Amino acid sequence: MSDAYPRVIDLVRRCVASGLIYLPSSAKDFANPEIDGYLARYVRGSNGIDHKERIKIMKLLWDATGTEFGGRHALYELNYAGTPEEVRLQIYRGAERGPLLREMEALVEGCMSDYDEHGWTGKTWLPPLG
Repeated sequence: MSDAYPRVIDLVRRCVASGLIYLPSSAKDFANPEIDGYLARYVRGSNGIDHKERIKIMKLLWDATGTEFGGRHALYELNYAGTPEEVRLQIYRGAERGPLLREMEALVEGCMSDYDEHGWTGKTWLPPLG
């Protein structure tokens, strides 16, 4: 998650874009018929989702990505299993214990055998199945 969570935050910010910015500041806005009418008209959802449900979802996304809570959680995910470098070493050590690392090295060696000092030799190499 140290790599995935920042990516999730980035995707939310890119996909939702300004939807996180123009949310009402309080649920009291729903009690005001004039403001609620504007919200129903301009902040409506799609596929049958009304403005109140859409606003709830947007508030949840904002809490997870833009607030102090969201920032602390991002920091937690970054360091939960150790420093980012240590997490990568843990993954590497796990690959060393099984056949995965040898298979990846064989794939790289096989691909590199298609090249010589002049570039690609034209050979085709596929890793062994198994």
